[in-house]
Amino acid sequence: MKKFFTLIAATLVAGSAFAQGEGFVNVINNGDLSGTDVANFVVNDYWEDGSKHATESARILVDKGERCIIVCSNDNPSQVWDAQFFITVPEDQAFGDGTQFQLKMKVKADRNQTISSQSHSAPGSWMNNTAVGDISITTEWATFTSNVVKVGSGWNVAPAGMHTIAFNLADTGTKQANTFYFDDIELWVKRPRYETVENWLNLAVNGDCEGTDGSSLVCREKGAQDSFYQAPGEGVKESAAVVITSVDNASQGWDTQFFITSVHQFAEGEPYKVKFSVRAEDNASVSMQTHAYPGGYIGNFTPGSINVTTEWQTFEFMGVAPAPHAQNGPFQSIAFNLNDNKSLATKFYFDNIEFCIDEAEASEDEKALAEEIANPVPTAINTAKAAKAQTIFNVVGQQVKSLQKGLNIVNGEKVYVK
Repeated sequence: MKKFFTLIAATLVAGSAFAQGEGFVNVINNGDLSGTDVANFVVNDYWEDGSKHATESARILVDKGERCIIVCSNDNPSQVWDAQFFITVPEDQAFGDGTQFQLKMKVKADRNQTISSQSHSAPGSWMNNTAVGDISITTEWATFTSNVVKVGSGWNVAPAGMHTIAFNLADTGTKQANTFYFDDIELWVKRPRYETVENWLNLAVNGDCEGTDGSSLVCREKGAQDSFYQAPGEGVKESAAVVITSVDNASQGWDTQFFITSVHQFAEGEPYKVKFSVRAEDNASVSMQTHAYPGGYIGNFTPGSINVTTEWQTFEFMGVAPAPHAQNGPFQSIAFNLNDNKSLATKFYFDNIEFCIDEAEASEDEKALAEEIANPVPTAINTAKAAKAQTIFNVVGQQVKSLQKGLNIVNGEKVYVK
């Protein structure tokens, strides 16, 4: 009879639905162990004689009338992870924030034992203890199926993602060695919606910081009115940037904040992408939050914080929108808390900012705005500057002496003339 276990309570319950047929894909090769491919299975365990078996591909047992993975723990272990079994996928299949997965496998042991699980960024690279809970194993084969688990902000997801489930097999209670057997392993995965987006639309107005529109770029310095502070010549390529100065002796990390905000109101679970370049005059850790509007807090933003240095760095994050806040409303803004170091007064610079939505979720007005952002109409001043350029090409690549109606390439930059 199947037994099921929960993520939170880590106790066995009955009646969990299996994910197969609901858009989930099994990412395990040779889960029934009929072949020799064990790339998805790694062990850190002991030989049956008690000697250490180095961390490497799992061993397939074939000499006891069964074909399965065999993993051995040790006598007198100091930690539950002295012996481990890992179910892993390649890095390019790693689970990012919002990924849903469900594990199914058969398991037994030479004696009854409960084992714990962990999430790892790679076999042996611990992330946290949130995975698929504890499993009570008996001496008879039994099929265990986890609930559907969703990778979230509490997982401390590494930049490369989580792509390993670890099982801790050492028994620190009885101090006795045990032998475990695993078979018919299936790991069903449903990728987050942002991984299936065909076309992103950027709705960050003035993301290159060259104009004066600060509707998407809100600076909040303690004691000052919300503004857009422009720093000419301080950008990535000596262009303009947003500049915000954190205060000294702050009482809260959010005493100084920068917000990237959108006209789009995200529904729960809707995909988004944010991209930006940032530097500061001093190295600083900066935490991030999701807001409904600048100051309308919803929750913490995955990955939680970034390390800003004195050199330009570009960050890009994709995720799915949180549920609307009961009072503040739906997700529309990302906040940067620039006073996490409360005694550090320094300047932060942001440039090349994008806040993107799935084109499939965009209204006609939002599509028009995205087109305007992607192909801005130059101002009279910009046109006058462009007219002085020495190298002008038309849309078919022919060099011309002056600006033409339509799209021009001036010194490598797009300029549109009505």
